[in-house]
Amino acid sequence: MAGDVLLSGDGRTLTTPVDWTDCEDKPQLEAQETAHTIKLTLTRKRQSFLTRDTVCDDRHDGLVATTLAEPVGSKKMTDAVTRSAIIPFDASRLERPHYLPPGYTPADNVIAPGGRSDPPYTRARTPSWTTTYQRNRDKGGQAGYVSITEKPGEIPRGNGTAISLNGRPAHLQERPGGSRSATWADKGYTVTVEAGDPLMTRDEFLRIAKEVNR
Repeated sequence: MAGDVLLSGDGRTLTTPVDWTDCEDKPQLEAQETAHTIKLTLTRKRQSFLTRDTVCDDRHDGLVATTLAEPVGSKKMTDAVTRSAIIPFDASRLERPHYLPPGYTPADNVIAPGGRSDPPYTRARTPSWTTTYQRNRDKGGQAGYVSITEKPGEIPRGNGTAISLNGRPAHLQERPGGSRSATWADKGYTVTVEAGDPLMTRDEFLRIAKEVNR
């Protein structure tokens, strides 16, 4: 498994982004627990009725989760295949949008800053997480997304235009096609709010960012 891992507030549910093809079932996240360790495995299964020469061009992405028998606590978490250490992002640290335009709902996939929704989802040494909200997914010019990404470490300065969000220094980037992002530092983290929505105005985007930043 390559993606970041989110740990729920009760310490028992683990979530990670995955991708799969039309030739596979949606992958499953499995946990092997001992008194001191947790080993995570992403199980993939090719559909049995397909022949070896079947072409699998279409890809899907989403989130999968597993619930532990006991809270993580001080247990060490690793990837069962690579044996690399996994440090999950604590869900209690997640920023919540206090305002979203009508029609936006929590998404079951991840769209990271820059519109990167394609695999692989690369897990960094320090835990981070992106929460995504979407409207009219896969409907072309009527579709839109808003994502909130949090990474450890405060950036000294950001790209784009310097702005103020509720009195806090931030940087705004605007791109063709209605894509915008705002980035700021908060309590040891860098927070990026991004929206890709051709129907969203600049003022509406800034309202979303301010309501996250409040």
